[in-house]
Amino acid sequence: MIVNTVMWLLSSAALLTWIFGITVKRFFATNAKYFGILLVVHLALSFTAIMLKKQGVVVLHKGDNPLLREVVTLFLKSYMALVMIIMTGFMIALVQRGAQQMTRFHTTSNAANLHRHPLKFYLRHESTIVQTYRLFFTFGGVYILWALWFKKDF
Repeated sequence: MIVNTVMWLLSSAALLTWIFGITVKRFFATNAKYFGILLVVHLALSFTAIMLKKQGVVVLHKGDNPLLREVVTLFLKSYMALVMIIMTGFMIALVQRGAQQMTRFHTTSNAANLHRHPLKFYLRHESTIVQTYRLFFTFGGVYILWALWFKKDF
């Protein structure tokens, strides 16, 4: 229980650091690069795991050492936390980028309709809308990390 609490606090701090240190400052390009790296690594790990399972290699058996089981569980939960942090950062960056693109499109290609609702409302409150999405993703990320460390058993 203590390990789960410490790991949840550390992963939540990492999430907040990622969001406010990287996602907010560097927006889409940096997050897209890390998301792409994550996809490649995850696919490579999945392919390796499938090939090892086909060869009959199993990491854990039912009667294995409990310490080994705890170490493997800690590793898997840490990996899942890392994946969730990068994906949350990417989604926040995607929302910011989408809002910027939508604003740019409507101000350049749809200038005649800027006075109409709901476009008028969106343009007036764009930053508030993006901040609200960022807040939901941040709280959702902290909740997912809590569920990962306290509710997920392997």
